This record gives sequence, C-alpha cells and structure tokens, in this order.
Amino acid sequence: MNNATESVRKNLGGRPRVDSEQLNVRLHRAEIDAIDAYAATQDDTPSRTKAVRSIIRAWLIDHGYLPK
Repeated sequence: MNNATESVRKNLGGRPRVDSEQLNVRLHRAEIDAIDAYAATQDDTPSRTKAVRSIIRAWLIDHGYLPK
C-alpha cells in the first residue's frame, strides 16, 4: 500500500460528502433583517444560514419545485 492510499484510509474525520454547492448571495439590509427576525421566532433559533435554507426549501415545496 502506498502513502496516498494510507492517508486516504486514515482520514475519516470531518463532514461526510454531500451533493451540494456553495451559493453566495448579496441581500439588502432589510432582507437580512427579515431573515434574522424569522430565525428569532423559531424554537431552535437557527443560524442565518440555516434560516435561509429553511425559507428557500419551504418556498420550493409550496410552489411545487420540491416534493412535500
């Protein structure tokens, strides 16, 4: 076994791979404030990133772009 194979097998830490991409978006302050206000109303008080994912997912489901 060569060193490259050994290092791949030893590195089991970190996040598991997922089929995703990073998406950078510039928002107006009013939109950011609204996202923060939404997050504050949630029981688990999600991070801004998690709140945005939740909002987008709900919209996509409500409009038929994702299954319920």
